[in-house]
Amino acid sequence: MEMAQTKNTGDQLKFHELLSSFSVSITDAKKALYSDKILSSTDSQKLFSTFKTLLNPPSPPPTNNLSADTFASFFTDKVAAISKQFTQLATPEHSLLQTLSSPTISSPTASFSSFSPLTENCESKFLTYSLPTTCPLDPIPTKLLQAIAPTVAAAVTHVINASLTPGTFPTSLKHAQVKLLLKKNPSLPPNHVENYRPISLLPFLSKIIEMVAFKQITECLSQNCLLDPYQSGFKKGHSTETALLAVTESLKEVRATAKSSVLILLDSSAAFDTVSNGFLLSTLSTMGITEKVHVWFESYLTGRSFSVSWLGQSSTVHHLATGVPQGSVLGPLLFAIYTTSLGEIIRSHGFSYHCYADDTQLYLSFPSDDHNVSARISNCLSDISKWMKSHHLQLNRSKTELLAIPAKPSIQHNISIRNDFLSLAPSKAV
Repeated sequence: MEMAQTKNTGDQLKFHELLSSFSVSITDAKKALYSDKILSSTDSQKLFSTFKTLLNPPSPPPTNNLSADTFASFFTDKVAAISKQFTQLATPEHSLLQTLSSPTISSPTASFSSFSPLTENCESKFLTYSLPTTCPLDPIPTKLLQAIAPTVAAAVTHVINASLTPGTFPTSLKHAQVKLLLKKNPSLPPNHVENYRPISLLPFLSKIIEMVAFKQITECLSQNCLLDPYQSGFKKGHSTETALLAVTESLKEVRATAKSSVLILLDSSAAFDTVSNGFLLSTLSTMGITEKVHVWFESYLTGRSFSVSWLGQSSTVHHLATGVPQGSVLGPLLFAIYTTSLGEIIRSHGFSYHCYADDTQLYLSFPSDDHNVSARISNCLSDISKWMKSHHLQLNRSKTELLAIPAKPSIQHNISIRNDFLSLAPSKAV
């Protein structure tokens, strides 16, 4: 029903008063919301994340004809296509012993055969101080679970020990719900499935069980010096910033000695998703992970599945035959274990390196009059390619870059790599 225009100055004044009151209410509500979010940020990382969310709110999902099943099939087919490119290994053990590009890991001084049972006090700490990430698969909000932690501590402790002691990971906690984020590139069209990044969400209880396993397995590997010291991915006291600082400082120190350097950035395609579970389990064995702990990891890795959530719809369930679980606590550690022997390949060619998860930066320093640099790089990359194929990993050629850093600005290095699997020319910036 249309309102009649009275043209009454009193009505006009009343209208402007209502608009002003509405504007004030909106401003006050925003202030209250912002204050609550900022004050609830318990650490600097969460505070900066809050600022980012408030200053750059996510745009609404684009309108297109994509469906949840379209995304799920795309992700499954992508991994299957990569896996088909590799020659099937006879057995993981045979590959470990026979593949020259995959040297064996030195035997640990002790084995880790069983998890230590968790006490209620320790479980309560894990439950209370974990980030309250709630997954749609969780039966109750995580914050509520943490609020009643003292009441449920005994039950949760029993569930955790019932998993770790016999070596069985609960089947109900092996399913992930995947949400999608458009990649941060304004030029990417939103109606293409390849322009979205999948984010796996796992039940909170599964992460608590993983945290307990992570703590004990990390202590074992650290005591035996089995973790790569040049892997910064998801390691306490390490970050992308510390990795970048380590690489840049090394390059600066070399340049101060009047030597040139070349930096090569390697990237893998769907690396976490194509990990061979058989090879990973074999690698764990060589590191001293045996008996019940090894059985638990086998249970943890097998029988996993995912479904995609998109615009209120959920795809059919897709089962995973390979890979370490993305979005998990143990996934990055298991990938670091899986790729430990890569460092030996790089060092055998006289290169230095630094890794962050599946991103690897290798660099070589040399006298400015060295004319064998291109050949050395080509030989190193050739062995890295062989190693990756034996481990069912695919080098992402489009994202592999090379940067030449001369000892002096006046020096020009003619470095280019052309072989059977890669063509690489220097970039001005990487």
